[in-house]
Amino acid sequence: MPSPYHWPGPGLTKNSVTDGERALTFAVGLLITIGTLIYAIYTAAGFALLPVALVKSAPGISAPTLSANTASELEQNRERQRQLEGRNEGRDDGLPAKDRRELDALIREERTLIRRQRLAEEAAGEGHGWLLKAWVKIEAFFRPLKLIGGILLIIVAIFIWVSMLLTFIDKAKNSICKTHCGYVLGHINIFNPMNWILVKPAKIFPIDYVIFLLVVLFFFASSVVGIATIGIRFLWLKIFQIRQGHTSPQALLLATVLLTLMALAINYSMAMIVAPQYAHFGPQTFCDRPLRHPDDQPDCTNHTRAIKPCSEISKSQAATNVCTPSVVSTFLDTITINFSFFGVVDFWAQVAFLGTYYNSPPYNSWLKFHSCLYCCFHHNSRQDS
Repeated sequence: MPSPYHWPGPGLTKNSVTDGERALTFAVGLLITIGTLIYAIYTAAGFALLPVALVKSAPGISAPTLSANTASELEQNRERQRQLEGRNEGRDDGLPAKDRRELDALIREERTLIRRQRLAEEAAGEGHGWLLKAWVKIEAFFRPLKLIGGILLIIVAIFIWVSMLLTFIDKAKNSICKTHCGYVLGHINIFNPMNWILVKPAKIFPIDYVIFLLVVLFFFASSVVGIATIGIRFLWLKIFQIRQGHTSPQALLLATVLLTLMALAINYSMAMIVAPQYAHFGPQTFCDRPLRHPDDQPDCTNHTRAIKPCSEISKSQAATNVCTPSVVSTFLDTITINFSFFGVVDFWAQVAFLGTYYNSPPYNSWLKFHSCLYCCFHHNSRQDS
C-alpha cells in the first residue's frame, strides 16, 4: 500500500486524505497520544521492574521447604514456652521479669511463625485442587530459571533502551521537517541495533516475527507489571490499588482501559522508535541502477553495492516500483504529518519513557545487583551445607 503523502522534503502534502480519513486519523492520534503519556510512566517503570523482580524472586525458598522449616521453628518455639512455664509452675509471685520478657517475645514470634506457615501452605497449594498443586510443582521446577531469565531480560531491556535512544537522536538531528511533521525520519542515519536484529534474520521465516512478538510481549508485560506496582493514580493521588485477590471491579475496568491505551502507544513506539526501518519496510531492498527502458528491471547481479534498503525518500523509479511500506507505518506517518502536534508529543514522550526507566528505583537497584547475586548463591551454599 503506497503512502498517502509525497516525499521528499518538507513539501509533504496534507490534502491527500479525505475528510473521513482525517477524522479517523485525528481520533486514533488522540488515543495514541493519551496512551503514550500513560505508557511513559507505567510501561517504563514496569520495563525496569519486571527483570529485577525475576532476579529477586529467584533465590526464594520453595513453598514446601519454607513450610517445613517454619513448622520446625514453631515446634521449637512452643517447646521453649512449655519449658519456661513448667520451670516457674507453682511460684506465687509468677514469672520473673527476665522469663516474662522472654515468654512475651516467644509469643510474638509464635504469631509470626503461624502466619508464615499459613502463607507457605497456601503457596504450596494445600487445601486446593490438583490443578493448583500441579502448577506449584511446575513453578518450583522452573524456579532456578528465574535468575537466568531475569538477567537476560535486563540485558534485553538495556539493549532496547539504547536502540530507542539512538533512534531519538537520529530523528531529533536528521528529521527532514522536525516539528512540522512530527519528526518523521526519511531514512536511518544512525545505526540501530534493534533494526539490525530484526532485518537480518528476516531472510529465514519466521525468526523475525518471533523476535518482534517477544519484544512486543515484553513491552505489554511491563505495562501490566507497572500498573500492578504503581496502582491507578491521578497525579500523586492513589485511586485504586491492584492486589492479588482483592482488586475491586472498578480498578480492573480502569486497568483494562489503561492497558488498551498503552497497547496503542506500544504500537507507535515499535513502529517509530524501537525499529522504524523494520516496521516500515522490513528487509525490502531495491536495485539503484538506471533503467534503459521504462519497462525494464534493473540488474544488480554484478553490482551488489547498488542494492540499497528501501526508504521513504528514495527517488529511484525502481524503489517506487518495488518498495511497499507497511499499512501500520503508513497510518502512523499519516497521523504525525496531518496532525504534527500529536507527532511532537508522542516523540518527546519517548524521552520521558527513557528518563523514567533510567531514574526508576529498580534500574538504580542494578547497582545492587551483585549483592543480590551474592545473597542468592550464599543462601544456596548455606542450604547445601
